[in-house]
Amino acid sequence: MKKTVSLFLALILMSTMLFGCADGGGSSAAAGKDGASAAEGGEPVTIEVAVSGSAQELEIHQQKFDLYTQEHPNVTIKPVDIGTERFQKLMALIGSGTAPDIIYINEWCYSLAYRNVLMPLDPFMESDEAFDLSYYPESLLLPLRYEDQLFALPQEVSPYVMYYNKDMFNAAGVELPTDDWTMEDFYAAAKALTNAEEKVYGYRHPGAWADQILNWFSLSGVEYDTSGTEVKGLDTPEALEALQFLYDLVVVDQLSPNPASLTAMGKSADAMFRNQSVAMEAAGLWMLPQYKADALPFAWDVVRMPKGETQNVKAGILNWGISADTEHPEETWELLKFLAGPEGMRIVAESNMALPAAADDAANQIVLDTKFPENVKAFVDSVPDVDMTDQLSIYRTEVNTKMQELVDKMLIGESTPEETQQALIKEINAILAG
Repeated sequence: MKKTVSLFLALILMSTMLFGCADGGGSSAAAGKDGASAAEGGEPVTIEVAVSGSAQELEIHQQKFDLYTQEHPNVTIKPVDIGTERFQKLMALIGSGTAPDIIYINEWCYSLAYRNVLMPLDPFMESDEAFDLSYYPESLLLPLRYEDQLFALPQEVSPYVMYYNKDMFNAAGVELPTDDWTMEDFYAAAKALTNAEEKVYGYRHPGAWADQILNWFSLSGVEYDTSGTEVKGLDTPEALEALQFLYDLVVVDQLSPNPASLTAMGKSADAMFRNQSVAMEAAGLWMLPQYKADALPFAWDVVRMPKGETQNVKAGILNWGISADTEHPEETWELLKFLAGPEGMRIVAESNMALPAAADDAANQIVLDTKFPENVKAFVDSVPDVDMTDQLSIYRTEVNTKMQELVDKMLIGESTPEETQQALIKEINAILAG
């Protein structure tokens, strides 16, 4: 199928080169400058784009779409909201033959490329002399390459940092954290801030969220790898130490509600942080639009994740890919370049929703200039330490689901860290074996 798609693209792009007009300005394709047919206002075309997120996030996406259609009046953009169960909703749309032209991708690029859902971007890039792939950090492109072809472009990256309640720290006489703090510092602060009688916790570890588990693996120096037929890194002392750290945090010292308690409470991370039931939570920039629209009733800030063996972190990401079934590949490519280019990045930066997933100093400066929160620099400084290697598997979704299940079992006290380590190795290997 991939050879057929490539031939189809080659014919389309050759036709465009023969009959289109070259852009004499030589502007970068990464900047969203369109090809000749789109620039001249071609036939009317509707492009469906998968979207997801909070009301604020959806509004930010719409701002990008509105700007593009103002510049391209022949294009109508139809958002397709895939809700919170993003991967499942996408697979349902794809299975029914109604996949949107531009596909919203978090961490599942390998899985989608393996299923032949995405159109490879290499033919577009090879025929677009102005397009500059070096605009994007290689670390963010790594999980978007499958079998030596690129299947998506990154737009947003949002490294995990630690949000903390300054007022609670000050009231407890706990020193405010700094970007060079350690996992030991974090644990001591969480302990000092926990008040069991009042059901106030130093930290909130969310259940059923693999990235939050993998964060502590990365910080502990676990070289986790699921790209082959057997998992690597989980049989190490570092992996056991990370599991023991979480077990002590949630089960032994009860510095965070356990997964069962969180389910019973029915409260989101935002709600618990807002009502001061927890003093710290790990999250990305996606919390900022909410906190800007509805200010928190206390002093707060962010700090980099605490350092263990490393200060490597996971990140929320947004990538855009093109459906293999799109009827408008050329027009969709032009829109994709815009969304993942400087104009799209600027809107992302102005929103405070995420960082631009590019080597774009001007866009990053927009974020820094907001001073929201005071230490917003913690997000920018974390980007070089973002670790995406856990995404290099076609089974990532299945592996993460199993990891969440087994670690949650440990965090409600039904298994030990040692038992959990062995169960993770056994169950993940079974998944990777196909």
